[in-house]
This record gives sequence, C-alpha cells and structure tokens, in this order.
Amino acid sequence: MSYIRTKRIKGGIYYYLVKSVREGRRVYQVNLAYIGAVKPSKEAVRKLKKKYDRAT
Repeated sequence: MSYIRTKRIKGGIYYYLVKSVREGRRVYQVNLAYIGAVKPSKEAVRKLKKKYDRAT
C-alpha cells in the first residue's frame, strides 16, 4: 500500500509517493514517484496509487 510523504528540503515542501517494505525485521520506505512541489489533488493521488500498486 502506498501513501504520500511530505519532505521539507531547504525550506521547500515536496511530495513523494512511497511505500513501506519489510525485509526481515527491518522496515524501510521506497520512493515510487516524485509528485512535485505542488500539493496533488485527491484524484491525482488516487490515480498514482492505482498505477503503482498494480505495478508492484
């Protein structure tokens, strides 16, 4: 399952589509897609999730 991660880099806010992956006892995040600096609409997020959840 993927979700939107907000990162603040040098004062700017950027959005990424990420998913959590478990490898043994370790859990880490994998960036699936860079969305951009503009907050995506709910419809855009739904389409991205559908695209990447199906592909992985």
